This record gives sequence, structure tokens and C-alpha cells, in this order.
Amino acid sequence: MMELRDRIRTRLRDIRKSARRASIDGGLTPDAIRNVLRSKSRNPRRDTLQGIARGLEWSMEVLLELPSAGNVGRTETPIVDVPLVSWVQAGGLTETSDPYSVGDAEDFIPVAHKRNTLIALRVVGSSMNRIAPDGSLIIVDFADKTPVSGQYYVLKHDGQATFKRYRSAPARLEPDSTEPYDTVFISGDAEVVGRVILVINRLS
Repeated sequence: MMELRDRIRTRLRDIRKSARRASIDGGLTPDAIRNVLRSKSRNPRRDTLQGIARGLEWSMEVLLELPSAGNVGRTETPIVDVPLVSWVQAGGLTETSDPYSVGDAEDFIPVAHKRNTLIALRVVGSSMNRIAPDGSLIIVDFADKTPVSGQYYVLKHDGQATFKRYRSAPARLEPDSTEPYDTVFISGDAEVVGRVILVINRLS
């Protein structure tokens, strides 16, 4: 377990992520990786390890140094240019037809990832400002459309779009903000645009 903690710390330094950011990117609670590093979680479950691997931009094989992973030191995640195609409201739901079709991009965002099914969206609003302040960018995997409770998605609901954390039983979209926002309960069908895998906060 000590060796795993050391690999996690090294990887966090290499990809310049905090433990909190990697936990969120992996679909875990913000303190999940910190708890492993501090030995509060001595035997993490498989789904937790999978989330840690996602947050570290690794596979499970690399995280656990399984034989099929080969040499961890030689494992490199390719850089893909993700098209910045539109914006998404992190506040009240915003009417939309289909602003997320991949077409003429206003910019391209370099992201370390092994898939090319990504788009970038600019966040407008403050309902998710704990993790994605107004003006930040979110990277969305539009091939990942199966909602999992606790993870973050861009969804269209009743012809409107929003960026929220999805929760099941009952199905709802939760804000994550320093300001008061209502939880949106899903009463009908909701179309998942994709799962948010990364938040980029630009300083200038």
C-alpha cells in the first residue's frame, strides 16, 4: 500500500493535479485520494481504484502495476486537440437546440487523453463554482452517455441544457456552489450529452 501511495503522489506531481482535483475528475468524492494517501482508506474498493485511475489519467493496470501494463515509466497518454465548440449554463437551465455539434471550433484545447470523443465547453454561471467557476472550461466525453450517480454530466432536459452532478433514486441534477441553487429533479427523459472528465481553470 505504501508503494501505491508513492506512485499516486508521483503521478499527481507529474500531471500537476491536486488530490482533490484528481478525485473529482475520477468521479469520486473530493477527499477520496487524500484519504488513501493519509491511510484513512487502507483497502480501497475496486470502484474507488477505478476512479483513482481515471483521475490520474491512468488505466487500472498501470495504477496497480499489473503484468499487462508493461513498464509504467514508458506509459504515455497522447495529447489530443479538443474542439471548443460552445458553452453550457451552470446556473438555471438554458434553452438550446443543439449547440454541441462538433463543427467549426473557436479554439482547440490540448488534453492528455486516449480517446478522441471529446469536446470542450465554456462554463457560464455559478451553480457549479466549487469545481468549475464561471469562465472555466469543461472537457466532455460525448461517448460516455450512461449516467452514473455521483458523476458530472452535461444533459439536455425538456429541450434545455445544463451542467450538473447527476444523482439517482430519485433522478436529479445537483449544483455544487457557494451560492444557493435548487436541485433539479428529472421528471421526464433527459438526454446525456456526455460525462465531464476534466475542468480547466484559466488564470488569464
